[in-house]
Amino acid sequence: MNEPASDMPEREALAAEYVLGTLALPERLAAEALVDSDTNFARLVDEWRDRLSPLNAGYAPVTPPPGLLEAVEKRLFPEPEAPHRRPWLWGVLAAAALAALALVTVLPTARPPAAIVVTLTGENQPLVIDARFDPEAGELTITRSAGPAAAPGQDHELWLIPEGEAPISIGLVREGDLTIPIATLPAGTTLAVTLEAEGGAPTGAATGTPLVSALIGGS
Repeated sequence: MNEPASDMPEREALAAEYVLGTLALPERLAAEALVDSDTNFARLVDEWRDRLSPLNAGYAPVTPPPGLLEAVEKRLFPEPEAPHRRPWLWGVLAAAALAALALVTVLPTARPPAAIVVTLTGENQPLVIDARFDPEAGELTITRSAGPAAAPGQDHELWLIPEGEAPISIGLVREGDLTIPIATLPAGTTLAVTLEAEGGAPTGAATGTPLVSALIGGS
């Protein structure tokens, strides 16, 4: 690499760290969503893969010795010792199992977490964005429900802003639904949309103030 990651534009550094596999889970999920929705970012990722691929040339594949996997599994997951049989204990265990079964049939089954729906709006702003987070499916769906599309040469860019952290670009809002795989949204997360150059902010940082935004709780 010609320059340390600390001197790179934030967007380039994100692509490099994604290829190296050093990102924390929320940032990795956001980077994966960008690869699917942002062709410029996907191109950066491909360039970093090509740039770092020679590092693998110094390592030759090695075939592990026979039985290595079985030996590792036996060491990690040893078979439990057979318990001493006590006739009276089996009666106690059977009674406890019946009681647990009765308790399970009485208690209500846990309901899956409900989806979270918010609307991104702004003062004197015709643009309206609907956001729906499904915790069970791990998906955030974005829809432009009102207002005009971005003018030619521009794009509406969606940002995820964890509480107290820097904004992370997670996609471009165009025609139709935008579905982004996200495992969780922590409480205090903000969703915002800015107007950027076509293809998204070139440096990975928003160049304008949010047009619309909304606070969304996590699960």
